[in-house]
Amino acid sequence: MRNKIRLIIALLIMVGMVAWAINRVRDRSYSDSSFAVNVGSGSIVVTNPGSEPIPVSMRSEGRTGMFRIESEDLGLAVNAKRQNSGRVSYFAVQFDLPPGQATIDVVRGSDVLFVSGSDQRLNAVVTPMSESSARAILILTGMVELAALYYISGRFEHRWIGALRRRLPEGIQLRKRPAT
Repeated sequence: MRNKIRLIIALLIMVGMVAWAINRVRDRSYSDSSFAVNVGSGSIVVTNPGSEPIPVSMRSEGRTGMFRIESEDLGLAVNAKRQNSGRVSYFAVQFDLPPGQATIDVVRGSDVLFVSGSDQRLNAVVTPMSESSARAILILTGMVELAALYYISGRFEHRWIGALRRRLPEGIQLRKRPAT
């Protein structure tokens, strides 16, 4: 009974880790007229279907929320400037979003919000993490999955290795574990 509980826990860890990784890395879509979207440290693709530019801002709360955004579509490469002072300070970049589609990347910083207070409807697709952060999460998930599979294999005394040895071609041999 104890082994079954341990196997179930290992399987739950595997499923939970995959669900966590997918939730952290997946893109999110938004469509509204007035919203604040968490871009994190990734990028956002915003579509302005109207014919007029819309004033928008990107901001990060707190005194240590310095960030930098870049957009080839908009010709932006801007460091955020501190607004207010004391405990209510935040960093922000304000600009006009022209009609059409634009990609905005957060190249430095994290926990960055895209804020639109306009009456015009916007469509946005957010990739909340940079490529390097997403890669690190996927590598961590893979390592946890392999460790859990090895643990489960050990619970079954690695019987699959014998079956694999019998199916391998003649010249390929797996190293046998010494008898203990």
